[in-house]
Amino acid sequence: MNISSVGSQLLSKLGSPDSKIPLAAKDVFNCAGYTYFSYDAGGKVEGKDRFVDELGTGLLWLFGIPTYKKIIDKTIFKKAGISSEIDVRVLKNPDYLKTALKNSPDEKILSELTKAAENIKKTKQLNMLKFVIALGLTMVSYFALTKFKHNMTKKNIEKEFLQNQEKEKTNTPYDKLNLQSPKVFEEFKKPNNNPSFKSGALISVAEDFMFNPVKNMFLLDMGISSERLSEARTEGEFKEYALKEGSFLFFVYGAGKLINKGIEKLSELIKHPVGLDAKVLSSDIANDILNKKELQQEIKDFGSKFIKNENANELYNFIFKNPDNIVVEAAKKSGIVSTVKTSDGITKIDPRKYIDPKKMEKLAKNLDSFITAGKSSSNMGKYLNRVKGMKIGATILNVAICCFALGYIVPKKMYELRQKNQNGKNDFHVKTEYEKELKEKYQQKSDIN
Repeated sequence: MNISSVGSQLLSKLGSPDSKIPLAAKDVFNCAGYTYFSYDAGGKVEGKDRFVDELGTGLLWLFGIPTYKKIIDKTIFKKAGISSEIDVRVLKNPDYLKTALKNSPDEKILSELTKAAENIKKTKQLNMLKFVIALGLTMVSYFALTKFKHNMTKKNIEKEFLQNQEKEKTNTPYDKLNLQSPKVFEEFKKPNNNPSFKSGALISVAEDFMFNPVKNMFLLDMGISSERLSEARTEGEFKEYALKEGSFLFFVYGAGKLINKGIEKLSELIKHPVGLDAKVLSSDIANDILNKKELQQEIKDFGSKFIKNENANELYNFIFKNPDNIVVEAAKKSGIVSTVKTSDGITKIDPRKYIDPKKMEKLAKNLDSFITAGKSSSNMGKYLNRVKGMKIGATILNVAICCFALGYIVPKKMYELRQKNQNGKNDFHVKTEYEKELKEKYQQKSDIN
């Protein structure tokens, strides 16, 4: 089974815990599911309210932090003369930094690393500042979106209410109603004295979260979920958001990993392990290691030397000194080891990027499992094709389960909960409560007139 270059790239992203692609796929189904059920239950007013909320939040969720980071890179970092390409975890370890400097592939990268090494504290502070500002501005953008959505919904409810009243009675000019902002929206106007993130908490998690886009989004989601719960306009909306946000966090960040672990364990039991990245399986690497004993020996030697070896500096030195080692080649193919094109057009290992020893250890184990299982097969070509097919199926199944849950099961359960809380009705409770206040005000005006 051949997987195209584009196909392997997509499968790799869909199966990666550090990629935003599977998160985006889940969010699209989540947005579509909630919007559909909202239109079905609460009509146009709730449908628009939900659509603006889901679409706007999704766009901010996917592009907010990266966009603000790029702006900061081109302004603050550029003015400071510090490269935004440098992972601060490289600077944290003096031995790793020496190795990175010694293995800089060209003068430009050497200059960037040297400047950062001379200004370690400044570089770390700038990266922390970028992380905090980008996260903060994205949250502010979300607050603005929420305010816009609430105001839009309020106006839509008023407009629909007045249109219905005009059909029943004589026309009453909108401005004469002198309507005030109802209680259902008053909570939104109160200052938020419980911000979602404290600086101390950010500092403690920043090093691990700063350079991982998925963990960036998890922090953002925690903030969004907190804001949605604290700014819920009614008790019913609070309960719905509690179910919605809890389910979203689980299926976006937790369920995929649990499903993947289960699939990988099952695949090992049936001697067709699917732990390797799709890009590795679709490359010549997979075929070569099944048929060349010298490469199999390289993998065993790597494993015996570096698996459960706590001295990461030995690993870093080995990687830079042996860029053609089969495990290092597989790491480059799967993105664990980053590469860069030098000024003379040659692709080399990028010393500015951090190499995670745990990911290298897992890769070596997966390569060994893949080879060991293959030895029990009489036809290596068929074995490789079956593993590729299972990898495709496992990746799609994992994402599909989460998408189905977020796009159908959870929205359906949320509206069933609403129906239960409203004694069989499925009305948009924000609209119902606001209309009650509008009727009272309208009646008072009518009595006066």
